[in-house]
Amino acid sequence: MKRIKLFYIILGMLLISGCNQAASLPTPSSTQPPAAPATQSTPSATEPQEAPATLLPTATSEALIPAGWATHTSQQCEYAISSPSEIEATDQNPYSRTFAFKLANPDEGARNFIYVSVITPEIQNMVEMGIYNHEVYNYDPAEAGTLLNMQVGESRSLREGLNVESGFTYQRQPDTMIDNHTAQTYENLQPWEFPGGTKEIRYYLSLNGCTYLIGGYIDTTGSNQPGAITEDLFHQIIATVQLMP
Repeated sequence: MKRIKLFYIILGMLLISGCNQAASLPTPSSTQPPAAPATQSTPSATEPQEAPATLLPTATSEALIPAGWATHTSQQCEYAISSPSEIEATDQNPYSRTFAFKLANPDEGARNFIYVSVITPEIQNMVEMGIYNHEVYNYDPAEAGTLLNMQVGESRSLREGLNVESGFTYQRQPDTMIDNHTAQTYENLQPWEFPGGTKEIRYYLSLNGCTYLIGGYIDTTGSNQPGAITEDLFHQIIATVQLMP
């Protein structure tokens, strides 16, 4: 009997000791470190922000060809341009073409027109050889060199020192995108021998060995004269240009 009592006493002591140890163990929630915060994709206020891309101005916001417009193509440094059906295209020479409204009496309408000239590799070779004879409308190598070396905002006269200087003064404008290609842009607010209120816009663009000289003499007065080409219409026509040299 004494042995049995001693056995139960020892067993009770062991059970009490085991319970105390279990109670002293930390629970799983108290031993786990706090979860790390999720990585933030947004940069902090102190990190440098990337500047937005600069977009060049375009000739117009929509390059779709309106219904009823006619499309004209050229084999010289291939290109296509579309315009209202009332506008007719006239070949000035193998390298230049003008576009203007057909008038019953040309002397009674606005003197507005758009032009496209191409300086082909053949012409460029003639310039380098010193035998170019001004076959391309509105293209003169020396004048082109002056314009192409101007900075945006700069104004220069192509007739400096002459009494007609003001009629040949061009200001370099921000570049324009034509058919997804960058064109240097110029404006002349008083083109020589044109009526007051006429503005010339001129673009230079080089692609695959061809240089395109595209421009127009447009009405800025809102006169609504027969044959007038407004600046909005000019930009809409230029926006149809496709270059395929």
